[in-house]
Amino acid sequence: MTARPPLQPRFLRAAAAALLATVALVPVPGLAPAAVAAEESAPGLAPAAVAAEESAPVMVVLDASGSMLNDDAPGLRIDAAKAAVKDLIDDVPDSARMGLMVYGTGTDSSPGAKKAGCSDIKTLAPVGPVDKDKLTAAVDDIKAAGYTPVGASLRAADKALAGEEGPRSIILVSDGIDTCAPPAACDVAKELSEGGAQLTVHSIGFKVDAAARAELECIADTTGGTYADAQDADALSEELIVRTTRAIGVYEAEGTPIMGGSSPADAPALPAGQYLDELEAGSKKNSSGESGSARYYKVELGPGERAHAAATLLLPRRGEAAAPGTAYVTAAFVDGEGESCLVSDTEYASSNQSFLMPPTAALSTPPMGEDSSDRCFGTDAGEVFLEVKRSGSWAWKQGLPVEVLLVTEPAGDGSGLPAAHEAPLPAAAPEFGGEAVPVAGAASYNTAAELESGVYSDSLLGGETKFYKVPVDYGQRLSFAAKVTADGGSEGSIGRSLRFALYSPVRQETELASDNDKFILGHSLVYTFIDVGDSLDASMAAPVRFNNRSSGDSGIEQIAYPGSYYLAASLEDGSTSDAGTELSFDLAVDVSGEPEDGPELVAGGAATAPSADPSAAPSAGPSAAAGAAEAASQVTGRTPLLWGLGAVGLLAVAGVVFAVVRRGSKHRKVD
Repeated sequence: MTARPPLQPRFLRAAAAALLATVALVPVPGLAPAAVAAEESAPGLAPAAVAAEESAPVMVVLDASGSMLNDDAPGLRIDAAKAAVKDLIDDVPDSARMGLMVYGTGTDSSPGAKKAGCSDIKTLAPVGPVDKDKLTAAVDDIKAAGYTPVGASLRAADKALAGEEGPRSIILVSDGIDTCAPPAACDVAKELSEGGAQLTVHSIGFKVDAAARAELECIADTTGGTYADAQDADALSEELIVRTTRAIGVYEAEGTPIMGGSSPADAPALPAGQYLDELEAGSKKNSSGESGSARYYKVELGPGERAHAAATLLLPRRGEAAAPGTAYVTAAFVDGEGESCLVSDTEYASSNQSFLMPPTAALSTPPMGEDSSDRCFGTDAGEVFLEVKRSGSWAWKQGLPVEVLLVTEPAGDGSGLPAAHEAPLPAAAPEFGGEAVPVAGAASYNTAAELESGVYSDSLLGGETKFYKVPVDYGQRLSFAAKVTADGGSEGSIGRSLRFALYSPVRQETELASDNDKFILGHSLVYTFIDVGDSLDASMAAPVRFNNRSSGDSGIEQIAYPGSYYLAASLEDGSTSDAGTELSFDLAVDVSGEPEDGPELVAGGAATAPSADPSAAPSAGPSAAAGAAEAASQVTGRTPLLWGLGAVGLLAVAGVVFAVVRRGSKHRKVD
């Protein structure tokens, strides 16, 4: 099956850099300096302790046979291939474990050179951390000349990956059929797939004929991988990047390293921002009620302020744990004695061995001082403690990183603003009009592909989740529809389902309204009987509105924040025979409704540095909020009340930071 080419990752990265550069130009003089280095901000916490999940190992195998000297790429095929590999080296995340093999460089393609040529396979880099400069220089020295030992190269790559645990992948790029058979390359792939290793081969045919395409498709199908055609240099670069980065499959975590306390007594102050910590262990018994490791952080709130917190647990990939089970993460606000503040909208999420979504717990506090009888939030100003706890038996002895997101919201007066929606509205399905634009969804909230109203095309592998983000303003409502365009899974396969979930800018799962016959599990839209041509659609239960937070409907209460909403698409695949098979779909996105009055977007400043010493940690309380409000006032010329989100947090939740002001329909922009 031929996959649609994704948008160039370099283009997406440039757009993100432009956004951050724009934010950086906005002066906010009232905030503290940017965070210091991780070693200074959180003494005693080694950077490795908060690394993202370990990436799956990948060996890229590149064809440098004599046929790669054909001048039709345009230009030489080998030059196009070398440029594509260098693009890949530039694009892979720093956490990648990737190697590079090449065949055909050591002999010519004459009959007398065949014996040597069929074992002419060189390892330019073993599987491991990528030294980008060194590997790029090695690629520059590749010269195409000899035979095409596809089967032998698969065996060599498998041997190079033999010491790795869990799933592993080979990315094979070839412009022709194996010229060293027998054994046939597909027979070698079958031999490897029956060897017990969790090995997948994804193949890319570069300007191949029918025979070579059939061989490469057979290799991919036999090992549960994917096949893609590339007819020119640009397509080859795109396919190589997307196949490899998807095989790596790592959630790209972001945040300032911090070490939470073991109790409220030694909790560091947590200013608004995004952080990385580690939860050392789960619980031996597979239950969310069991005690696992926990971290505590001090949150200071001034009069009328709220806090919004989320914790995302980063799990190892499927197959990398010693035993089955479930991993849970919970988030709660507690008092100084560790007793629950009984915040009613505390959520917890779980994940089993499908690993579709990183488990995320999210919650919001009431305004400080709103209810004088409230034990934790009854005073005009004070401190509470965020407790992030892990439980469950999956990988329970293994320390796992956790992203901790904190957004603080100073008091806002909703009088005069549109009233809360009292009940969910009927769904409004968008149309699939016009040609779908290829897009590459990303593996994390932090790297989500940004979409606007339109129609897009993408694909999912079994067990894969992709994130997209869509800007939604006050008064606007996001609707989406997905239509299956191709499916490589077995007909009638059991346990295969397509799932969509929507998360707010503060990672709270958002209630969906749907009028079709597809199943809604919790807030997620799930389609369990997949067939080409089928579609499913849903809408946010109501448009975003500031006063939705006072709605009596718990689902609508969460649809109160403008900014980037995260649409997560997952392909659950419980059928081992279909693991790794690809499902392609078109995705229609529509943001409808006229913008309403509410908080105006402004840029926030840098988060103050977290500290492992509570007495030395900077305050995120009333004085910081007052300085931020004053700074924002200077930027907008009005008197706003700032949503505090640090510069680190902007990487993950761009567009969330805003100040509460009355605005008309023309929405002033921050210059």
